[in-house]
Amino acid sequence: MKKNAKLTLVLVFALIMTLVSACGDRGGNEGNSPSPTSAATNTAEQPSQDEVYPENGLSKTEQVSLKIGIDENGYGRAWLDYAIDNFTKKYPNVKFEINASPAIYDMIKTKIAANSDTDMFDLFPGKIDSNSVKLIDAGKYEPIDELWERDVPDVPGLKLKDALLDGVYDNNPRYKGKSYNVPVGGYTTGWFFDKKLFEENGWNMNPQTWDEFLQLMETIKAKGVTPIVYAGVYPEYFHTFGFGPKQFEIAEINGTLDKLLTDFRSMTLPKYSSAENIAAWEKMAEIGKKGYVANGVAAINHTQSQMMVLQGKAALVPTGDWVGNEMKDATPEGFEWGFMTIPVGNDPNQTKWIMSDYTSGGYVVWSGKPDLNKKWAKEFLLSLATLDQQTYMVENAGIFPVRKDFADDAARMEKVQNAPKAVMEYLSKNKVRSESMRIDVVIDHPAVNNATKVIQEAANDLITGKKEIAPVMAKADEVLKEAIDSVSK
Repeated sequence: MKKNAKLTLVLVFALIMTLVSACGDRGGNEGNSPSPTSAATNTAEQPSQDEVYPENGLSKTEQVSLKIGIDENGYGRAWLDYAIDNFTKKYPNVKFEINASPAIYDMIKTKIAANSDTDMFDLFPGKIDSNSVKLIDAGKYEPIDELWERDVPDVPGLKLKDALLDGVYDNNPRYKGKSYNVPVGGYTTGWFFDKKLFEENGWNMNPQTWDEFLQLMETIKAKGVTPIVYAGVYPEYFHTFGFGPKQFEIAEINGTLDKLLTDFRSMTLPKYSSAENIAAWEKMAEIGKKGYVANGVAAINHTQSQMMVLQGKAALVPTGDWVGNEMKDATPEGFEWGFMTIPVGNDPNQTKWIMSDYTSGGYVVWSGKPDLNKKWAKEFLLSLATLDQQTYMVENAGIFPVRKDFADDAARMEKVQNAPKAVMEYLSKNKVRSESMRIDVVIDHPAVNNATKVIQEAANDLITGKKEIAPVMAKADEVLKEAIDSVSK
């Protein structure tokens, strides 16, 4: 890699996390690095130093089997298989019982309902949201705060919290001051396209204004190519991945950004029917009303929509930077992903908001397991932060790394997949602000999900202009108010 290219990518990584950190919250840190004595197993007689691993004080001879649930999503499972293989080679007394499935969250719900600590996973993908706080309050999730103060396994003396990209530790979601997962990597969403198709047709790969974008749509449509396709079966691909942070872009243009961010983070009404959110939906509906969206989109899923771009049948698809890895088996030889976001104002110097998140995607530990299991589960979480593991994830899963020193080596940077590289290129050429869509309050009430359901059920009709936006958003806020009122009583 050329020196200037390396510098650009290093600056891009710094830019991403600077922007995320700028709108982050500061959480507390609890717990300290465990001593060999505190980390050792709870036996009547502590083992000798020769019988324990020096880095964590855990026994070399006590056999442990950990049940782990894996979500087989767009990133695949090879990255986690690699981590488990390396971990068990280093710690041969630890074994894993692996259960991988694209329906892993349904399996987790079933196991939680069964209320059997023995049958439950020791480790599984999880985050802090309205569905998990009840479990946390019941003591079912194990806090992992002591890991922040532990050294990363490959660099003695470098604490985990200091090894991560700026903003990752500070923005880690916490509940009542405690952390429950360690971020594995990051992602960015937006609009992906066939770079060579755009180059061959001379299409604008970087529109700077809303009017420029609409002109691009007209140009593509005149060529006989469908301008936009999206996963109508999962319309959040359009309104969340494609337009999620655009309400903040509109607010910044209108001078109302501070208030909107405060209201959004605190879940203050109006949420869905705010002027900025309705304006963002109106932009989406304008795209649909002008006939830029594929016919029959309501029956198309995410892989089908992405396949249409690979086949040259559609120009743009809203998705995440995992798309390259997700579609690798169907990608034609020489295909190259491009990336853009859609500016919603007409000032070419405006900040363009995109959805990026480095604060989720971790695994949680079930607290009902034996202490020894929980200690080894945390050791495994810590192992995911090594540069070797991060490099494997970048190369084989398309996951953005969370280690701040990842970009120090040009050879590692060369392993970044095509779709994430397209994001990096866009970030290096544009004035961008990343937004994780973080909410700082968690309300455990079914009305929260019911309000989202109101939007989801109407989304395709709203995007294609078949339904009025304001009444649907007002209904969603009416439903959400029930949840908010339950907290204030």
